[in-house]
Amino acid sequence: MANKNKDIYLVAFYHLKPRPGVNTSQKGWMDNFDNITYDESIEITRGVKKNSSIAKVILNLSKKSVDRNTWGTARSFDEYFKHYFMGYHKYVTTVMTQLDAEYMNSILDEMQADLDAAKKVEPATE
Repeated sequence: MANKNKDIYLVAFYHLKPRPGVNTSQKGWMDNFDNITYDESIEITRGVKKNSSIAKVILNLSKKSVDRNTWGTARSFDEYFKHYFMGYHKYVTTVMTQLDAEYMNSILDEMQADLDAAKKVEPATE
């Protein structure tokens, strides 16, 4: 069994910021959810680092498990992995191909099947 300090993690951070055009000098601007947007950033690390305590999501790529999810919605490892793959495929592909090439290929096949199914549902445009 892999040691927790040797496992590879995807650590996702989310930072609040005002939407473009929002008057931040107005009192209570943050009380309106429509005034806020999130910036997402990830780190891929060996072991869990000290700054990971503020992360919203931590995926253990070695064990293919969700170690932290503070969003309050139940999502599987595969769902999160697909989300982060879409935005950070260059980094995620490199790591997962080395960790588990078979898993990576199966996820890519699933995503391609989902894309093909979505294309069949789309109405034809003329």
